[in-house]
Amino acid sequence: MQFGGPTEPDEEQIPPFQSESHIRVLDMQDRRPIGHEMTGLTRPGLFLVRARVNEVDGIEIGSTVEKESANIGALSELRLKDIPENANSELLDAISEAISDDSHIHLQFYNSAGPMTRKFHSFQLLPGIGNSKAIQMVGLRGSGWHEFSAVDEACAIDSVRLLAERYLKEMEDEAQTPRLLDLLVRADL
Repeated sequence: MQFGGPTEPDEEQIPPFQSESHIRVLDMQDRRPIGHEMTGLTRPGLFLVRARVNEVDGIEIGSTVEKESANIGALSELRLKDIPENANSELLDAISEAISDDSHIHLQFYNSAGPMTRKFHSFQLLPGIGNSKAIQMVGLRGSGWHEFSAVDEACAIDSVRLLAERYLKEMEDEAQTPRLLDLLVRADL
C-alpha cells in the first residue's frame, strides 16, 4: 500500500484564513436580495477578502470586526484589481494601521534586512530607497530599533508608509519578488 495517495494526503489541509483574527472594513455594498457584502483586509495576514454581512449594525467602513463574528459570512480572497474603488482608497491607510498595530512583526524587516546581492540591499525594495540611503540606514541601525518612530527619526523616512507601499505593490503584482508579505507577515500563518 502506498502512502500519500488520493485517500491519504501527506499533510492536513489547513482551512483558509484560519490564522486571521480581525478584518478591517474597506467597503460595504448592498447586494439585493441577499443583503450586504463587505470588502476587507484581514489581520494579521493582510489578505484582501470579501464576505457576506448578515447584520450591518456596528459594521462600517474603517471599523475593525472580529473574523468569527456571527454577522460575517465565509471569507473569500480577492485580488487587488477586483476590489471596489472605495476599498482601494482605504487600503493604504488600513495596511499602515495594521503595520503600526502589529509592529513586532513588521519591525523585523528594518532590524534584519541585509544585502541581497553585492550591489542591492533589501532596504532598496522600499519605494524611494536607493543604494546610498540603504547604506546609511544600515549604519544607523546599530543593534536594532524597537519602534517605528525611532526608525523614522534616525533615517528621516516614514517607515510604516514605505512598508505599506511595498505591501501594496506586492498585492498589485503577484510576480514581485521577494515578497515581503510572504516572508514577514504570512511566514508563520
